[in-house]
Amino acid sequence: MRSIVRWVASRLRRYRPDRNPLRRRSDRIEAALAAAALAAVLFAAWPAALAARTVYDGGVAAERVGPGTRQLVPATLVEATSIGGTSIGGTSIANTSAVTANGRGLPAVSLARWTLPSGEVREGMVPVALLLRDGPANARLWVDAAGRPAAPPPQRAETVTRAGLAAAGVVASAAVLAWACFALARHRLDRRRYREWEAAWAAADQRWRRHHI
Repeated sequence: MRSIVRWVASRLRRYRPDRNPLRRRSDRIEAALAAAALAAVLFAAWPAALAARTVYDGGVAAERVGPGTRQLVPATLVEATSIGGTSIGGTSIANTSAVTANGRGLPAVSLARWTLPSGEVREGMVPVALLLRDGPANARLWVDAAGRPAAPPPQRAETVTRAGLAAAGVVASAAVLAWACFALARHRLDRRRYREWEAAWAAADQRWRRHHI
């Protein structure tokens, strides 16, 4: 912890504005670039908040259940099998094989029959992971507004987590971009300093030679 504090203090001393006559023009440019990079990261808070709000609103909308959205309906298991190349709810399940749980092979999909709130009965292949078993042959199934099998609605904690990750991703992207730009600019400034340093040493060497010859 102390090393971090010392590092931050050294950065502040290095880039703080002052009238030190030993500071070169390139040093002041580097300090200005460091301030600009920090400001860019701070300004990223606004788009980060916007991204988090967008993801959060989308998650809250996905959490809604009821008529016209996601609903939980009763289902009956007709047949369980392991198949490949099945399309369920517009999603293709290719080369699906039996999965193992607790050392036992479980079917990846099952032929099920479910009843929509309107009374319409549908039948199709449903991933076993989407079926909430109530017994050997009875289950419950989440369906979307079109009556197709759907994943369960997300929990509020999941929505909040996704929103937080979205905000963190925006800030992290801004920080990486700002650091990359600052590092590139500092590399160019360092090359310029090296050239100035070599020129100063060459001039000093010439003066020393003239003085001693």
